[in-house]
Amino acid sequence: MNKLEFMRLWDAYSALLTPTQQEITNLYFNLDLTLSEIAAEKGITRQAVSDCMSGCKKQLEEYESKLHVVELTNELQQLKEIISKNN
Repeated sequence: MNKLEFMRLWDAYSALLTPTQQEITNLYFNLDLTLSEIAAEKGITRQAVSDCMSGCKKQLEEYESKLHVVELTNELQQLKEIISKNN
């Protein structure tokens, strides 16, 4: 999964993550901190941050496979563009 795909999933499902998962993923993707910088700020190991990120990615992918919010949003956007072109 690339960063853009992850961000789309994060936008749709971040509220379902724990507060700690939300904070770590926010620091990484929105504030552009490295794993080492996040570890130093949180007082945890770099490996713990990496494990959290991996777990979050997996969790977000599972949410999307069950709920399809991002997929449906993309389809609605495509339909909106088609309708706009035809009007």
